[in-house]
Amino acid sequence: MMAVAISVSAGVAEAETPVLPEVTVVDTSLSGPPVEQTTAGPVRGYQALTAVSATRTPTPLEEIPQSIQVITRQLMSDQNNLTVSDALRNVSGVQGTNPLQTPAYNSTYIRGFAAEQWIDGMTTFYNGGNRDSLINAERIEVLKGPSAILYGGGSGSPVGGVVNIVSKLPTSSAFYNAGIVVGSHSYYQPYFDVNQPLNADGTVLFRMTGAYTGADSFIDVLNTSAYSVSPTLMFTNNSDTRLILQAQFTDWRQQEYQALPATGTLTGGFRIANSLFPGPADIPKSYSKTTSGTVQLEHTFDKVWSGSIKARASKTEYSELAQNYVGTDFAANTPSFPPSFWNLLNLDLSQEQTEFSVTANMLAQFDYGVSRNKVVFGLDYSRVKDQGYMLADFNDFFTLGFVDLASPNPAFQPYVRPSNTPMNTVADGDNTYTTTGAYVQLQSTIWDRLNVLAALRVANLKIDSYSPVFMRSDVTDTTKVLPRIGVAYEVAGGVSVFAGYSEGMKGNPFIFYAGTPKPEESKQLEGGVKFNTVFGLSGSAALFQIDRTGVPVSVGLASVPEGEQRSRGFDMDLLWQPNRNWQVLANYAHINATLTNAVPGVAPAGNQLNIVPENSGRLWVNYRFGPGTLEGWRIGAGIYAASSAYVDLANQFTTSGYYTADATVGYESRHFDISVTGRNLTGQDYYVPYNYYGGRVAPGDDRSVFANLALKF
Repeated sequence: MMAVAISVSAGVAEAETPVLPEVTVVDTSLSGPPVEQTTAGPVRGYQALTAVSATRTPTPLEEIPQSIQVITRQLMSDQNNLTVSDALRNVSGVQGTNPLQTPAYNSTYIRGFAAEQWIDGMTTFYNGGNRDSLINAERIEVLKGPSAILYGGGSGSPVGGVVNIVSKLPTSSAFYNAGIVVGSHSYYQPYFDVNQPLNADGTVLFRMTGAYTGADSFIDVLNTSAYSVSPTLMFTNNSDTRLILQAQFTDWRQQEYQALPATGTLTGGFRIANSLFPGPADIPKSYSKTTSGTVQLEHTFDKVWSGSIKARASKTEYSELAQNYVGTDFAANTPSFPPSFWNLLNLDLSQEQTEFSVTANMLAQFDYGVSRNKVVFGLDYSRVKDQGYMLADFNDFFTLGFVDLASPNPAFQPYVRPSNTPMNTVADGDNTYTTTGAYVQLQSTIWDRLNVLAALRVANLKIDSYSPVFMRSDVTDTTKVLPRIGVAYEVAGGVSVFAGYSEGMKGNPFIFYAGTPKPEESKQLEGGVKFNTVFGLSGSAALFQIDRTGVPVSVGLASVPEGEQRSRGFDMDLLWQPNRNWQVLANYAHINATLTNAVPGVAPAGNQLNIVPENSGRLWVNYRFGPGTLEGWRIGAGIYAASSAYVDLANQFTTSGYYTADATVGYESRHFDISVTGRNLTGQDYYVPYNYYGGRVAPGDDRSVFANLALKF
């Protein structure tokens, strides 16, 4: 007997907001948390019952022949996640971008390869603004591997995976939430979530979320200020049509943190303080800010046909100011002069992007014989204009001299912004990325047991690159047919086996090529098992292989599209919710990611890819008291562990394995929610790879405590 019966219907169970025809969930289990309808789909505690990201249709997870995990709002709240990276530790084989890093650097990895962070199924070029904010996230859906069929925009289709942030939407019931998080290192984050229908019949709905973050750090000098404000207005007739208008205003400011060298932290005869900020204390803050607007129209024509169109326009500004320490190369993992002296070089990296993207699709749902079918026809278009430059005053090698990073008080010189002259220009660009795509996808459920997914995308990627200073122009124009196919078969009650194949193709923004840019391509094979049982156990396990070609590889300040890589492994995500009190989450990934061809002068074939630990996993246990005298209280504790990882592609330096332990205790009533969370409770001292000029290292978070107080009306 299945724990949940799912069917397609024109209504929803316990709906809080008007929606188009989607999945109706009927709870037939006698245990576990109750099923609740959210604006992103039905959930049972930590378990999402459906997802849209993988197919652009609300589909039960066990019917999707691809590994996809969903991080629900309840899980994020119970753990008091402060950043997207915090939340991503709940998914196997995923390393989130280090929050210390400027938003333009995307260092999220899935199954060993770089992935992309999107918002509501659309690209967010460079992840500008307050990239790490969770205030407007209803859930996070993580697609593992290439997802080219339904996703195009920015610089192409994702080749390593997608982290899709699904936004909160207005509901028909008014509520007002406000709170503040305070914690170690002067951390404070006031936030609000206001939902208000604007008329009596609930056809005009408004919701706005916002948060401001101010914080120092266990690292000297660093001070962060960031905010995100996201208003949403929805018009609906409460039956077959809705128009959604969304805006986002987001800003991030912090001194550029360039991390530490491997020599002096992982190796060498001296030790650099892990709290050192490698730069002058009075250096101006770098910043990233984004303003965007999104319009989405959805309409159901009849019992078979429905459609939607979504468009987004955004503008991003980014400035990185750094006094870079330089060793034998820009990665700077070895000093310029032994034992501990590095050169200094002032840098200025500035970018400005404007982006317009639109995607439209039609959905047909119908039964034919013993099959239930969904067919999606779609088109998408995206154009990104990216202008920027990187300046470095190479006279600094002589005028600024050297810095001894092993000194208790390294003597950095005052920062002087390099002048914008041809002599100081390391790279500049006036680039335009244009992507277009047309796709068709068929989902068929046959005899209520066999689920077939087949799709094709015709994708075109055009990159126009022009350097005004170097008077160089390059054009890349590639069209490719990208397939996707998979099957999932229910072998027993709630247990399915699946297999799938998919491809991806994209360009690489924020890469300065030493030659004509080429698109990167990938192919994935995977197979495994998914389950959603009456015993409260759900999840998936899979074997996979991803092959990538055309990967940009750093050669000093520039890159060449010569990399060929392969990732093989196994990952598993388990969730056990035996009753309304207990929730146990566990995941594990084994990843063997290697170079399959040599990169001349950099690394031989067979080298392990940097940043990616071979083994990693998480365990989280949460208990809710009640009913009874302690009803409303909850406690939770967890551990995250990762094995060693290479810092650089040449495999010269490696971090050590580590673990961190966290715990939280909280109380929730009708009108308030209070919790206290401790992180890295055992005070582990460790380093992690840091994606900066080919790879450096950053210290892991120290022991810290955070308190969250929320008021609800």
